[in-house]
Formats: sequence, structure tokens, C-alpha cells
Amino acid sequence: MSTIAFRARAAQLAAMAGLALALAAAPAAAQQQQQQRQAPAQPRQAPAGPAAGGAAPALSTELPPKGTQIVFFDVDAVMRASTAMQNLNSQAERQRTALQNDAQRQEGELRKAEEELTGQRNVLSQDAFNQRRRQFEDRVANAQQQIQTRRRNLEQAYSDAAGKVQQALTESVIEVMNEQEYQIVLPNTFIFVARSALDVSGEVARRLNRRIPTATMGN
Repeated sequence: MSTIAFRARAAQLAAMAGLALALAAAPAAAQQQQQQRQAPAQPRQAPAGPAAGGAAPALSTELPPKGTQIVFFDVDAVMRASTAMQNLNSQAERQRTALQNDAQRQEGELRKAEEELTGQRNVLSQDAFNQRRRQFEDRVANAQQQIQTRRRNLEQAYSDAAGKVQQALTESVIEVMNEQEYQIVLPNTFIFVARSALDVSGEVARRLNRRIPTATMGN
């Protein structure tokens, strides 16, 4: 196999770093897409959240009168105020960084191995060279598979943990609705404009943090 062919094969190593970089943005991108689909209940500036490096928004726990027909909660604000989601995002960031660093380390090692193999082409016999070439290609394929498997596992672990927070959010909303005898509780996704006095986000966030204060990503 020619040096050009080896370098074409070794170019696949760059994909590992790309995978890690893409992974680093995956959960954040998913959260951004969700935010973009949510129309605000009324014009206001979005508070800075943990993902942006700011503090969780302070939400009022003052509730509309008991028995109010329709109330709403700000999905994004509640999730930003969720201590479980803050904890989960911190864990995910650490694991994404570790995976990216590992992918870059393996990429460097494999590039060095490819250069050494190329330099041995005129020294080794054809059979010996072909054997080492196959070993190198297997090493590249195994490294790529390992990174891809870890990426999928990380994404699944994040999704599973976030799903538990979402379930706890649903239960918290139902709890507030039942206790306050509200007839309808809507996410702000479905509201074009509403009075802030009908916002129950603070109480929903308080119940959510009490129900699930932390979240842990599985291995």
C-alpha cells in the first residue's frame, strides 16, 4: 500500500476528534432546539442559566388564586432552576471533555504509529510490512469503534437521566394543579401572551427540586 493510501487511512483518525467535538455540543444543541420551539408566555428577557455560566433564575413562588381556571409555567425557566439538571449538565460536560481529550490522545498516538510504519516500508519485507499494516488498520478501526461506543453511551446516559427529571417535572405540575384546584396548567409553549400573575413556574420549580434534587448519569 502506498504512503498516500496510508495517509488516507490515517485521515480517519481525525474523525475521532470530530466525534468528540460533536458530542460536546449534542446535549446543549438539543436543549437549544427545545428552547427555540417554546414561545414565551409574554415578552421578557430570558434569564441567564447554568448553561450560559450564569445563576439559575429567581422565580416567584406566589401562586394565582386557588381554583383559577387556566395557569401556565415557563418550561425553560423551570428546567434552568432545576438543581438536578444543573448537576446533570455538569456531569455531562466533564464526561464530554474527558472523551474529547481521550480521542485527541489516541489520534496523536495513531498518527505517530502511521508515520513509523511508513518509514519502515523500505526496511521490512513485503510480508512483514503487510502484516504490520493490517495491525495498524485494526488499531485504527478499534479506536474509532471505542470512541463511537463511548459517545453513544454518554448520549444515552444523559437522555435517560434527563428523562427522569422530565417525569418529575410532570408529577410536580400535577401536584400543584391538584392542590390548588387549577383546571388547566399549560406550558408556555402553547401560550402567546398571558399575565404574569398566572405564572406558577416558581412553585413548580420548588416542587421539582424537592422531588428530585440531584440526577446522576449512569456509566
